[in-house]
Amino acid sequence: MAGFAFFGLQGLWQESMDTLALTLSAVLVALLFAIPLGVWAGLSDRFNRIITPFLDFMQTMPTFVYLAPLTLIFLIGPASAVIATVIYAAPPAIRITAHGIRSVPETTVEAADSMGSTRWQSLVKVLLPMAKRTVVMGVNQTIMAALAMVTIAALIDAPGLGKTVMQALQSLDVGTAFNAGLAIVVMAIVLDRVTTASSTRAEQARNSGGRFIKWRRPLLGPGAVGVVVLIYLSHTYLWAAQFPGDGTTGTHIANAADSVTTWAQDNLSGITNAFRDAITNGLLNPFQSLLTDSPWWLVGAALVGIGVVVGGWRSGITTAVCVGLLVGTGVWSDAMTTLASTVVATVLVMVLGIAFGVWMGRSTMVDRLLRPTLDAAQVMPPFVYLVPFLALFGATRFTAIVAAVVYAVPVAIKITADGVRAVPETTVEAATAAGCNTWQIITKVQLPMARSALALATNQGLIYVLSMVVVGGLVGAGALGYDVVAGFSQGELYGKGLAAGLAIVLLGVMFDRITQAAARRTRA
Repeated sequence: MAGFAFFGLQGLWQESMDTLALTLSAVLVALLFAIPLGVWAGLSDRFNRIITPFLDFMQTMPTFVYLAPLTLIFLIGPASAVIATVIYAAPPAIRITAHGIRSVPETTVEAADSMGSTRWQSLVKVLLPMAKRTVVMGVNQTIMAALAMVTIAALIDAPGLGKTVMQALQSLDVGTAFNAGLAIVVMAIVLDRVTTASSTRAEQARNSGGRFIKWRRPLLGPGAVGVVVLIYLSHTYLWAAQFPGDGTTGTHIANAADSVTTWAQDNLSGITNAFRDAITNGLLNPFQSLLTDSPWWLVGAALVGIGVVVGGWRSGITTAVCVGLLVGTGVWSDAMTTLASTVVATVLVMVLGIAFGVWMGRSTMVDRLLRPTLDAAQVMPPFVYLVPFLALFGATRFTAIVAAVVYAVPVAIKITADGVRAVPETTVEAATAAGCNTWQIITKVQLPMARSALALATNQGLIYVLSMVVVGGLVGAGALGYDVVAGFSQGELYGKGLAAGLAIVLLGVMFDRITQAAARRTRA
Protein backbone atom coordinates (compact mmCIF):
# COMPACT_ATOMS: atom_id res chain seq x y z
CA MET A 1 0.00 0.00 0.00
CA ALA A 2 2.82 2.37 0.85
CA GLY A 3 4.56 1.63 -2.42
CA PHE A 4 1.52 2.25 -4.58
CA ALA A 5 0.68 5.43 -2.67
CA PHE A 6 4.23 6.60 -3.36
CA PHE A 7 3.66 6.25 -7.13
CA GLY A 8 0.77 8.67 -6.88
CA LEU A 9 2.64 11.12 -4.68
CA GLN A 10 5.43 11.17 -7.26
CA GLY A 11 2.95 12.21 -9.91
CA LEU A 12 3.65 8.99 -11.83
CA TRP A 13 0.52 6.95 -11.16
CA GLN A 14 -0.52 6.36 -14.77
CA GLU A 15 3.04 5.66 -15.90
CA SER A 16 3.53 3.23 -13.02
CA MET A 17 0.35 1.32 -13.84
CA ASP A 18 1.37 1.06 -17.50
CA THR A 19 4.74 -0.36 -16.45
CA LEU A 20 3.10 -2.76 -14.00
CA ALA A 21 0.72 -4.04 -16.68
CA LEU A 22 3.54 -4.64 -19.16
CA THR A 23 5.74 -6.28 -16.54
CA LEU A 24 3.12 -8.64 -15.10
CA SER A 25 1.93 -9.65 -18.56
CA ALA A 26 5.48 -10.53 -19.60
CA VAL A 27 6.36 -12.27 -16.32
CA LEU A 28 3.23 -14.44 -16.33
CA VAL A 29 3.85 -15.56 -19.89
CA ALA A 30 7.54 -16.16 -19.19
CA LEU A 31 6.94 -18.24 -16.06
CA LEU A 32 4.26 -20.27 -17.84
CA PHE A 33 6.96 -22.04 -19.84
CA ALA A 34 10.16 -21.07 -17.97
CA ILE A 35 9.51 -23.05 -14.76
CA PRO A 36 8.51 -26.29 -16.55
CA LEU A 37 11.57 -25.98 -18.79
CA GLY A 38 13.75 -25.32 -15.75
CA VAL A 39 12.42 -28.43 -14.02
CA TRP A 40 13.04 -30.46 -17.17
CA ALA A 41 16.59 -29.12 -17.44
CA GLY A 42 17.17 -29.95 -13.79
CA LEU A 43 16.01 -33.54 -14.26
CA SER A 44 17.61 -34.28 -17.63
CA ASP A 45 21.30 -33.77 -18.35
CA ARG A 46 20.65 -34.20 -22.05
CA PHE A 47 17.96 -31.54 -22.20
CA ASN A 48 20.12 -29.24 -20.07
CA ARG A 49 22.94 -29.53 -22.61
CA ILE A 50 20.51 -28.82 -25.45
CA ILE A 51 18.78 -25.80 -23.92
CA THR A 52 21.82 -24.11 -22.39
CA PRO A 53 23.16 -22.71 -25.71
CA PHE A 54 19.72 -21.26 -26.45
CA LEU A 55 19.62 -19.66 -23.00
CA ASP A 56 23.08 -18.24 -23.61
CA PHE A 57 21.91 -16.77 -26.89
CA MET A 58 18.69 -15.33 -25.44
CA GLN A 59 20.32 -13.86 -22.36
CA THR A 60 23.49 -12.46 -23.89
CA MET A 61 21.86 -10.94 -26.95
CA PRO A 62 21.88 -7.16 -26.42
CA THR A 63 18.46 -5.84 -25.56
CA PHE A 64 18.56 -3.47 -28.52
CA VAL A 65 18.85 -6.40 -30.89
CA TYR A 66 15.49 -7.83 -29.77
CA LEU A 67 13.65 -4.68 -30.69
CA ALA A 68 14.45 -4.39 -34.40
CA PRO A 69 13.13 -7.77 -35.67
CA LEU A 70 10.14 -7.75 -33.32
CA THR A 71 8.97 -4.35 -34.53
CA LEU A 72 9.11 -5.63 -38.11
CA ILE A 73 6.65 -8.40 -37.19
CA PHE A 74 4.49 -6.90 -34.46
CA LEU A 75 4.98 -3.19 -35.22
CA ILE A 76 5.92 -0.54 -32.69
CA GLY A 77 3.96 -0.63 -29.44
CA PRO A 78 3.22 -2.59 -26.25
CA ALA A 79 2.88 -5.98 -28.01
CA SER A 80 6.48 -5.91 -29.23
CA ALA A 81 7.58 -4.68 -25.81
CA VAL A 82 5.90 -7.60 -24.02
CA ILE A 83 7.35 -10.19 -26.41
CA ALA A 84 10.85 -8.74 -26.08
CA THR A 85 10.49 -8.71 -22.30
CA VAL A 86 9.33 -12.35 -22.24
CA ILE A 87 12.38 -13.45 -24.25
CA TYR A 88 14.74 -11.45 -22.07
CA ALA A 89 13.18 -12.36 -18.71
CA ALA A 90 12.63 -16.12 -19.14
CA PRO A 91 16.26 -17.41 -19.09
CA PRO A 92 17.00 -16.48 -15.43
CA ALA A 93 13.94 -18.45 -14.27
CA ILE A 94 14.94 -21.47 -16.37
CA ARG A 95 18.56 -21.45 -15.22
CA ILE A 96 17.86 -20.87 -11.53
CA THR A 97 15.00 -23.40 -11.41
CA ALA A 98 17.27 -26.03 -12.98
CA HIS A 99 19.99 -25.13 -10.49
CA GLY A 100 17.55 -25.55 -7.60
CA ILE A 101 16.42 -28.98 -8.81
CA ARG A 102 20.02 -30.13 -9.28
CA SER A 103 21.00 -28.84 -5.83
CA VAL A 104 18.67 -31.27 -4.03
CA PRO A 105 20.89 -33.90 -2.38
CA GLU A 106 20.94 -37.18 -4.29
CA THR A 107 20.60 -39.11 -1.04
CA THR A 108 17.20 -37.49 -0.45
CA VAL A 109 15.98 -38.48 -3.90
CA GLU A 110 17.33 -42.00 -3.46
CA ALA A 111 15.51 -42.27 -0.14
CA ALA A 112 12.23 -41.27 -1.79
CA ASP A 113 12.80 -43.79 -4.59
CA SER A 114 13.55 -46.56 -2.12
CA MET A 115 10.20 -45.91 -0.45
CA GLY A 116 8.39 -46.55 -3.73
CA SER A 117 7.80 -42.96 -4.90
CA THR A 118 6.99 -42.53 -8.56
CA ARG A 119 8.88 -40.01 -10.69
CA TRP A 120 5.98 -37.58 -10.41
CA GLN A 121 5.73 -38.02 -6.62
CA SER A 122 9.47 -37.44 -6.22
CA LEU A 123 9.16 -34.24 -8.23
CA VAL A 124 6.10 -32.85 -6.44
CA LYS A 125 6.82 -34.09 -2.91
CA VAL A 126 10.63 -33.88 -2.76
CA LEU A 127 12.41 -31.93 -5.49
CA LEU A 128 10.12 -28.91 -5.85
CA PRO A 129 9.54 -28.36 -2.10
CA MET A 130 13.27 -28.56 -1.37
CA ALA A 131 14.08 -26.27 -4.32
CA LYS A 132 11.29 -23.84 -3.45
CA ARG A 133 13.56 -21.08 -2.15
CA THR A 134 15.70 -21.21 -5.27
CA VAL A 135 12.66 -21.24 -7.56
CA VAL A 136 11.26 -18.17 -5.80
CA MET A 137 14.61 -16.46 -6.39
CA GLY A 138 14.26 -17.36 -10.07
CA VAL A 139 10.83 -15.71 -10.12
CA ASN A 140 12.34 -12.64 -8.50
CA GLN A 141 15.13 -12.53 -11.07
CA THR A 142 12.55 -12.78 -13.86
CA ILE A 143 10.66 -9.82 -12.41
CA MET A 144 13.87 -7.79 -12.14
CA ALA A 145 14.89 -8.60 -15.71
CA ALA A 146 11.39 -7.79 -16.97
CA LEU A 147 11.41 -4.37 -15.31
CA ALA A 148 14.80 -3.57 -16.80
CA MET A 149 13.67 -4.61 -20.28
CA VAL A 150 10.37 -2.74 -20.04
CA THR A 151 12.37 0.43 -19.51
CA ILE A 152 14.51 -0.12 -22.59
CA ALA A 153 11.41 -1.08 -24.58
CA ALA A 154 10.46 2.60 -24.38
CA LEU A 155 12.60 2.90 -27.52
CA ILE A 156 9.78 1.17 -29.41
CA ASP A 157 7.10 3.35 -27.85
CA ALA A 158 6.25 1.13 -24.90
CA PRO A 159 4.26 3.20 -22.40
CA GLY A 160 5.16 3.64 -18.76
CA LEU A 161 8.04 4.78 -16.62
CA GLY A 162 10.60 3.76 -19.22
CA LYS A 163 9.42 6.46 -21.59
CA THR A 164 9.78 9.05 -18.82
CA VAL A 165 13.32 7.86 -18.10
CA MET A 166 14.32 7.89 -21.77
CA GLN A 167 12.98 11.39 -22.36
CA ALA A 168 14.81 12.64 -19.29
CA LEU A 169 18.09 11.05 -20.36
CA GLN A 170 17.88 12.57 -23.81
CA SER A 171 18.15 15.97 -22.13
CA LEU A 172 20.40 14.71 -19.26
CA ASP A 173 17.69 15.65 -16.77
CA VAL A 174 19.11 13.76 -13.79
CA GLY A 175 16.28 14.71 -11.44
CA THR A 176 13.41 13.50 -13.61
CA ALA A 177 15.29 10.31 -14.56
CA PHE A 178 16.03 9.60 -10.91
CA ASN A 179 12.42 10.17 -9.87
CA ALA A 180 11.08 7.78 -12.51
CA GLY A 181 13.86 5.26 -11.79
CA LEU A 182 12.99 5.39 -8.09
CA ALA A 183 9.40 4.49 -8.96
CA ILE A 184 10.66 1.40 -10.83
CA VAL A 185 12.79 0.46 -7.82
CA VAL A 186 9.82 0.77 -5.44
CA MET A 187 7.72 -1.35 -7.80
CA ALA A 188 10.42 -4.04 -7.86
CA ILE A 189 10.67 -4.09 -4.07
CA VAL A 190 6.89 -4.39 -3.75
CA LEU A 191 6.74 -7.31 -6.18
CA ASP A 192 9.76 -8.97 -4.57
CA ARG A 193 8.34 -8.70 -1.06
CA VAL A 194 4.97 -10.04 -2.18
CA THR A 195 6.42 -13.13 -3.89
CA THR A 196 8.82 -13.88 -1.03
CA ALA A 197 6.25 -13.25 1.71
CA SER A 198 3.64 -15.43 -0.01
CA SER A 199 6.01 -18.39 0.12
CA THR A 200 6.81 -17.75 3.78
CA ARG A 201 3.16 -17.42 4.81
CA ALA A 202 2.25 -20.62 2.98
CA GLU A 203 4.85 -22.46 5.04
CA GLN A 204 3.57 -20.82 8.21
CA ALA A 205 0.03 -21.91 7.31
CA ARG A 206 1.11 -25.52 6.95
CA ASN A 207 3.05 -25.39 10.22
CA SER A 208 0.06 -23.91 12.06
CA GLY A 209 -2.22 -26.76 11.01
CA GLY A 210 -4.27 -24.78 8.52
CA ARG A 211 -5.50 -22.01 10.89
CA PHE A 212 -4.27 -19.35 8.48
CA ILE A 213 -6.09 -20.94 5.53
CA LYS A 214 -9.36 -21.24 7.48
CA TRP A 215 -9.80 -17.49 7.93
CA ARG A 216 -8.21 -16.54 4.62
CA ARG A 217 -10.54 -18.44 2.31
CA PRO A 218 -13.83 -16.88 3.56
CA LEU A 219 -12.40 -13.45 2.78
CA LEU A 220 -11.77 -14.28 -0.88
CA GLY A 221 -15.45 -13.97 -1.88
CA PRO A 222 -16.13 -10.55 -0.30
CA GLY A 223 -12.74 -9.37 -1.49
CA ALA A 224 -13.52 -10.33 -5.09
CA VAL A 225 -16.85 -8.50 -4.90
CA GLY A 226 -15.10 -5.40 -3.58
CA VAL A 227 -12.59 -5.50 -6.43
CA VAL A 228 -15.39 -5.71 -9.01
CA VAL A 229 -17.15 -2.72 -7.44
CA LEU A 230 -13.96 -0.65 -7.44
CA ILE A 231 -13.25 -1.52 -11.06
CA TYR A 232 -16.77 -0.42 -12.00
CA LEU A 233 -16.37 2.89 -10.16
CA SER A 234 -13.00 3.60 -11.78
CA HIS A 235 -14.48 3.03 -15.24
CA THR A 236 -17.56 5.12 -14.49
CA TYR A 237 -16.33 8.14 -12.53
CA LEU A 238 -13.23 10.20 -13.29
CA TRP A 239 -12.51 10.93 -9.63
CA ALA A 240 -12.23 7.19 -8.95
CA ALA A 241 -9.71 6.67 -11.75
CA GLN A 242 -7.28 9.47 -10.88
CA PHE A 243 -4.86 9.69 -7.99
CA PRO A 244 -5.57 12.79 -5.88
CA GLY A 245 -2.92 15.46 -5.62
CA ASP A 246 -0.46 17.09 -8.00
CA GLY A 247 2.62 14.94 -7.35
CA THR A 248 4.68 17.55 -5.51
CA THR A 249 6.71 14.81 -3.80
CA GLY A 250 8.18 13.84 -7.18
CA THR A 251 9.15 17.45 -7.84
CA HIS A 252 11.02 17.63 -4.54
CA ILE A 253 12.83 14.34 -5.28
CA ALA A 254 13.88 15.56 -8.73
CA ASN A 255 15.14 18.88 -7.36
CA ALA A 256 17.13 17.12 -4.64
CA ALA A 257 18.75 14.80 -7.20
CA ASP A 258 19.71 17.76 -9.37
CA SER A 259 21.26 19.54 -6.39
CA VAL A 260 23.31 16.48 -5.40
CA THR A 261 24.56 16.05 -8.98
CA THR A 262 25.61 19.69 -9.21
CA TRP A 263 27.41 19.49 -5.88
CA ALA A 264 29.27 16.33 -6.94
CA GLN A 265 30.39 17.93 -10.18
CA ASP A 266 31.67 21.01 -8.37
CA ASN A 267 33.39 19.33 -5.43
CA LEU A 268 34.35 15.76 -6.32
CA SER A 269 35.73 16.10 -9.84
CA GLY A 270 39.34 16.04 -8.66
CA ILE A 271 38.96 12.81 -6.70
CA THR A 272 36.81 11.03 -9.28
CA ASN A 273 39.06 12.02 -12.19
CA ALA A 274 42.15 10.77 -10.35
CA PHE A 275 40.47 7.47 -9.54
CA ARG A 276 39.25 7.09 -13.12
CA ASP A 277 42.67 7.83 -14.58
CA ALA A 278 44.44 5.44 -12.21
CA ILE A 279 42.21 2.50 -13.13
CA THR A 280 42.13 3.34 -16.83
CA ASN A 281 45.87 3.91 -17.26
CA GLY A 282 47.01 1.28 -14.81
CA LEU A 283 44.71 -1.60 -15.75
CA LEU A 284 42.35 -1.05 -18.65
CA ASN A 285 44.69 0.47 -21.23
CA PRO A 286 47.51 -2.10 -20.81
CA PHE A 287 45.07 -5.02 -20.95
CA GLN A 288 43.27 -3.60 -23.96
CA SER A 289 46.54 -2.92 -25.77
CA LEU A 290 47.65 -6.48 -25.13
CA LEU A 291 44.49 -7.83 -26.78
CA THR A 292 44.14 -5.38 -29.67
CA ASP A 293 47.80 -4.99 -30.63
CA SER A 294 48.64 -8.69 -30.60
CA PRO A 295 48.00 -10.77 -33.77
CA TRP A 296 44.48 -12.15 -33.86
CA TRP A 297 45.71 -15.72 -34.25
CA LEU A 298 47.88 -15.39 -31.14
CA VAL A 299 45.02 -14.02 -29.02
CA GLY A 300 42.70 -16.67 -30.43
CA ALA A 301 45.18 -19.43 -29.61
CA ALA A 302 45.53 -18.08 -26.07
CA LEU A 303 41.75 -18.07 -25.61
CA VAL A 304 41.47 -21.63 -26.93
CA GLY A 305 44.29 -22.69 -24.61
CA ILE A 306 42.50 -21.15 -21.63
CA GLY A 307 39.33 -22.95 -22.65
CA VAL A 308 41.10 -26.32 -22.82
CA VAL A 309 43.04 -25.88 -19.57
CA VAL A 310 40.14 -24.52 -17.53
CA GLY A 311 37.16 -26.27 -19.09
CA GLY A 312 38.45 -29.26 -21.04
CA TRP A 313 38.65 -30.14 -24.73
CA ARG A 314 34.95 -29.57 -25.42
CA SER A 315 35.20 -26.09 -24.02
CA GLY A 316 38.29 -25.57 -26.17
CA ILE A 317 36.38 -26.60 -29.31
CA THR A 318 33.55 -24.22 -28.47
CA THR A 319 36.06 -21.42 -27.86
CA ALA A 320 37.76 -22.13 -31.19
CA VAL A 321 34.43 -21.94 -33.02
CA CYS A 322 33.55 -18.67 -31.29
CA VAL A 323 36.96 -17.18 -32.11
CA GLY A 324 36.58 -18.16 -35.76
CA LEU A 325 33.13 -16.58 -35.94
CA LEU A 326 34.43 -13.44 -34.22
CA VAL A 327 37.08 -13.10 -36.90
CA GLY A 328 34.40 -13.62 -39.55
CA THR A 329 32.23 -10.79 -38.21
CA GLY A 330 34.89 -8.25 -39.17
CA VAL A 331 34.77 -6.53 -35.77
CA TRP A 332 37.70 -8.33 -34.12
CA SER A 333 39.38 -5.18 -32.79
CA ASP A 334 36.15 -3.85 -31.28
CA ALA A 335 35.46 -7.31 -29.83
CA MET A 336 38.83 -7.34 -28.07
CA THR A 337 38.21 -3.85 -26.67
CA THR A 338 34.87 -5.04 -25.31
CA LEU A 339 36.50 -8.23 -24.02
CA ALA A 340 39.01 -6.23 -21.99
CA SER A 341 36.30 -4.12 -20.35
CA THR A 342 34.08 -7.17 -19.75
CA VAL A 343 36.81 -9.21 -18.06
CA VAL A 344 37.76 -6.35 -15.75
CA ALA A 345 34.13 -5.67 -14.84
CA THR A 346 33.34 -9.36 -14.26
CA VAL A 347 36.36 -9.80 -11.97
CA LEU A 348 35.25 -6.81 -9.91
CA VAL A 349 31.70 -8.19 -9.81
CA MET A 350 32.85 -11.55 -8.44
CA VAL A 351 35.19 -9.99 -5.87
CA LEU A 352 32.30 -7.94 -4.50
CA GLY A 353 29.82 -10.79 -4.99
CA ILE A 354 31.84 -13.28 -2.95
CA ALA A 355 32.69 -10.80 -0.19
CA PHE A 356 29.14 -9.57 0.38
CA GLY A 357 27.52 -12.90 -0.52
CA VAL A 358 29.44 -14.73 2.20
CA TRP A 359 28.55 -11.99 4.65
CA MET A 360 24.85 -12.28 3.79
CA GLY A 361 24.91 -16.06 3.75
CA ARG A 362 26.38 -16.23 7.25
CA SER A 363 24.19 -13.54 8.83
CA THR A 364 20.40 -13.40 8.66
CA MET A 365 20.39 -9.81 9.89
CA VAL A 366 22.80 -8.68 7.16
CA ASP A 367 20.65 -10.49 4.59
CA ARG A 368 17.55 -8.63 5.77
CA LEU A 369 19.36 -5.30 5.62
CA LEU A 370 21.12 -5.74 2.27
CA ARG A 371 18.56 -7.65 0.20
CA PRO A 372 16.14 -4.71 -0.31
CA THR A 373 19.10 -2.55 -1.35
CA LEU A 374 20.28 -5.22 -3.78
CA ASP A 375 16.78 -5.47 -5.24
CA ALA A 376 16.74 -1.71 -5.67
CA ALA A 377 20.17 -1.63 -7.32
CA GLN A 378 19.39 -4.56 -9.60
CA VAL A 379 16.20 -3.22 -11.11
CA MET A 380 17.25 0.38 -11.49
CA PRO A 381 17.07 0.90 -15.26
CA PRO A 382 20.52 0.56 -16.85
CA PHE A 383 20.23 4.00 -18.40
CA VAL A 384 19.70 5.56 -14.99
CA TYR A 385 23.09 4.31 -13.79
CA LEU A 386 24.79 6.18 -16.58
CA VAL A 387 23.58 9.63 -15.57
CA PRO A 388 25.25 9.94 -12.13
CA PHE A 389 28.40 8.12 -13.23
CA LEU A 390 28.56 10.29 -16.33
CA ALA A 391 28.47 13.32 -14.06
CA LEU A 392 31.23 11.86 -11.87
CA PHE A 393 33.61 10.34 -14.43
CA GLY A 394 32.73 11.86 -17.80
CA ALA A 395 32.10 10.01 -21.06
CA THR A 396 34.73 7.26 -20.84
CA ARG A 397 35.01 3.48 -20.78
CA PHE A 398 35.42 3.67 -17.02
CA THR A 399 31.93 5.11 -16.69
CA ALA A 400 30.48 2.13 -18.54
CA ILE A 401 32.50 -0.34 -16.44
CA VAL A 402 31.39 1.17 -13.14
CA ALA A 403 27.77 1.16 -14.31
CA ALA A 404 28.10 -2.47 -15.43
CA VAL A 405 29.61 -3.54 -12.09
CA VAL A 406 26.88 -1.82 -10.07
CA TYR A 407 24.23 -3.34 -12.33
CA ALA A 408 25.63 -6.89 -12.25
CA VAL A 409 26.89 -7.30 -8.69
CA PRO A 410 23.48 -7.65 -6.93
CA VAL A 411 22.59 -10.91 -8.69
CA ALA A 412 26.07 -12.31 -7.97
CA ILE A 413 25.76 -11.40 -4.29
CA LYS A 414 22.31 -12.95 -3.90
CA ILE A 415 23.20 -16.23 -5.66
CA THR A 416 26.42 -16.54 -3.64
CA ALA A 417 24.54 -15.82 -0.41
CA ASP A 418 21.95 -18.51 -1.16
CA GLY A 419 24.72 -20.98 -2.00
CA VAL A 420 26.54 -20.32 1.29
CA ARG A 421 23.29 -20.51 3.25
CA ALA A 422 22.48 -23.87 1.63
CA VAL A 423 25.56 -25.50 3.19
CA PRO A 424 24.21 -27.86 5.91
CA GLU A 425 24.51 -26.44 9.40
CA THR A 426 25.73 -29.80 10.66
CA THR A 427 28.75 -29.54 8.38
CA VAL A 428 29.60 -26.08 9.68
CA GLU A 429 29.10 -27.24 13.27
CA ALA A 430 31.41 -30.19 12.64
CA ALA A 431 34.11 -27.87 11.28
CA THR A 432 33.70 -25.59 14.28
CA ALA A 433 33.97 -28.54 16.66
CA ALA A 434 37.17 -29.58 14.89
CA GLY A 435 38.72 -26.22 15.83
CA CYS A 436 38.36 -24.32 12.54
CA ASN A 437 38.20 -20.55 12.81
CA THR A 438 35.82 -18.36 10.82
CA TRP A 439 38.22 -17.84 7.90
CA GLN A 440 38.89 -21.57 7.62
CA ILE A 441 35.17 -22.39 7.71
CA ILE A 442 34.53 -19.92 4.87
CA THR A 443 37.46 -20.94 2.65
CA LYS A 444 37.62 -24.67 3.43
CA VAL A 445 33.96 -25.55 3.92
CA GLN A 446 31.32 -23.07 2.78
CA LEU A 447 32.86 -21.72 -0.45
CA PRO A 448 33.98 -25.16 -1.72
CA MET A 449 30.53 -26.62 -1.01
CA ALA A 450 28.89 -23.64 -2.71
CA ARG A 451 31.04 -23.81 -5.84
CA SER A 452 28.06 -24.63 -8.07
CA ALA A 453 26.37 -21.45 -6.85
CA LEU A 454 29.60 -19.52 -7.47
CA ALA A 455 29.68 -20.83 -11.04
CA LEU A 456 26.09 -19.72 -11.54
CA ALA A 457 26.89 -16.32 -9.99
CA THR A 458 29.83 -15.93 -12.38
CA ASN A 459 27.63 -16.76 -15.36
CA GLN A 460 24.87 -14.40 -14.30
CA GLY A 461 27.34 -11.62 -13.45
CA LEU A 462 29.02 -11.98 -16.84
CA ILE A 463 25.68 -11.92 -18.64
CA TYR A 464 24.54 -8.82 -16.79
CA VAL A 465 27.83 -7.10 -17.60
CA LEU A 466 27.39 -7.96 -21.28
CA SER A 467 23.82 -6.64 -21.18
CA MET A 468 25.28 -3.25 -20.23
CA VAL A 469 27.72 -3.22 -23.15
CA VAL A 470 25.27 -1.60 -25.55
CA VAL A 471 24.07 0.90 -22.97
CA GLY A 472 27.68 1.76 -22.17
CA GLY A 473 28.20 2.60 -25.83
CA LEU A 474 26.13 5.73 -25.23
CA VAL A 475 28.63 7.18 -22.74
CA GLY A 476 31.96 6.66 -24.42
CA ALA A 477 32.45 2.91 -24.00
CA GLY A 478 32.81 2.58 -27.77
CA ALA A 479 33.62 -0.79 -29.36
CA LEU A 480 30.76 -3.25 -29.84
CA GLY A 481 28.28 -1.24 -27.77
CA TYR A 482 28.68 1.81 -29.94
CA ASP A 483 28.49 -0.32 -33.09
CA VAL A 484 25.12 -1.74 -32.03
CA VAL A 485 23.70 1.66 -31.10
CA ALA A 486 24.93 3.24 -34.32
CA GLY A 487 23.69 0.32 -36.39
CA PHE A 488 20.12 0.60 -35.16
CA SER A 489 20.00 4.38 -35.24
CA GLN A 490 21.57 4.79 -38.69
CA GLY A 491 20.20 2.69 -41.52
CA GLU A 492 23.48 2.53 -43.44
CA LEU A 493 25.22 0.89 -40.46
CA TYR A 494 22.52 -1.73 -39.82
CA GLY A 495 24.74 -4.61 -40.96
CA LYS A 496 27.61 -3.61 -38.71
CA GLY A 497 25.17 -3.32 -35.82
CA LEU A 498 24.00 -6.90 -36.37
CA ALA A 499 27.61 -8.10 -36.63
CA ALA A 500 28.45 -6.34 -33.35
CA GLY A 501 25.41 -7.89 -31.66
CA LEU A 502 26.49 -11.34 -32.87
CA ALA A 503 30.01 -10.68 -31.55
CA ILE A 504 28.63 -9.87 -28.09
CA VAL A 505 26.66 -13.12 -28.12
CA LEU A 506 29.75 -15.09 -29.14
CA LEU A 507 31.77 -13.58 -26.29
CA GLY A 508 29.01 -14.51 -23.86
CA VAL A 509 28.72 -18.08 -25.13
CA MET A 510 32.49 -18.55 -25.06
CA PHE A 511 32.89 -17.47 -21.45
CA ASP A 512 29.76 -19.32 -20.37
CA ARG A 513 31.04 -22.59 -21.82
CA ILE A 514 34.40 -22.15 -20.09
CA THR A 515 32.95 -21.36 -16.66
CA GLN A 516 30.31 -24.11 -16.85
CA ALA A 517 32.87 -26.71 -17.90
CA ALA A 518 35.24 -25.59 -15.14
CA ALA A 519 32.44 -25.97 -12.57
CA ARG A 520 31.65 -29.50 -13.78
CA ARG A 521 35.29 -30.53 -13.67
CA THR A 522 35.60 -29.16 -10.14
CA ARG A 523 32.60 -31.19 -8.95
CA ALA A 524 34.03 -34.30 -10.60
